[in-house]
Amino acid sequence: MRRMALPTLVFLLLGAVVLAPLQSSAHTASASTVLVQEDGFSHSAPEIFHNDSIIWYNTDNASGLTHRLVYDHDGDGLFNGTFDWDSGELHAYCETDENNSKIDSNCTTMFFVVFDVNWTEGDYGYQDLRSDGSVVNATIRLFKDMDSHNASTAPSVGTSFGVTQQPEDPSSNEDPASEDLTPEDVLFYIAVGTGSAAVLLLGLLMVRGSTGTPEKVLQEE
Repeated sequence: MRRMALPTLVFLLLGAVVLAPLQSSAHTASASTVLVQEDGFSHSAPEIFHNDSIIWYNTDNASGLTHRLVYDHDGDGLFNGTFDWDSGELHAYCETDENNSKIDSNCTTMFFVVFDVNWTEGDYGYQDLRSDGSVVNATIRLFKDMDSHNASTAPSVGTSFGVTQQPEDPSSNEDPASEDLTPEDVLFYIAVGTGSAAVLLLGLLMVRGSTGTPEKVLQEE
C-alpha cells in the first residue's frame, strides 16, 4: 500500500485542527418572530445576527386598532430612506371572499425585515404607530457574529420571541474546569499535541530508514 508523504499528512492534520473551531462557530441565518399585541410587543429587545430576519405578526384582535411599524434611519421624519422601513397598516385579520382571496389587496397582517451585512452592528430603535395615536417603542440588537454577541454585556435571548421561557440558572450548567479556557487556548493545546505527534512520527520514520529491514541486513552479511 502506498504511504502518504509526511509533509502532506502533517498539513492535513493541522488543517483539520484549524477548521474545526471555525465550523463549530458558524451561524445559520434564521427568522425570529415578534408578536404585535394589544399591550405591546411579545419581545421589545430581540437580539439577532447578520443575515437574520425578524417577522412581525399583528395578533391584536381585541382592541380593533391597526399597527404601523416604522424605523427612521436617516432621521428626516420620513420612512422612505434606503435603510428606513414602514410596514404600512397591519390588521389583525383580512377579509376574504368565497375564493379565499383578500377583498382588500392592500390588507396585511405581517411584516418582515432582513438584516443583511449592509446593516451596521448596533441597536436599532423603532416604533409602533397605533391607529389610536399612541406610540410603542422597541429596540432590535444586531450583532455581526457570535463573538461580538458573546462579548456583549447584555443577557442572551432566544430566537423565538413569542414564547416565554423560564430562565436557566447559569451556575447549574457551568463547568468550573473549563471556566478559564478560551477557544484560542483549546486551539493552541490541540496544535501543540498535533505538532508533537508529527515530530514523533518523523523520528520513527528516520530510525526505520537508518536501520533498514531485517531482510536487507541479512543480504548484506
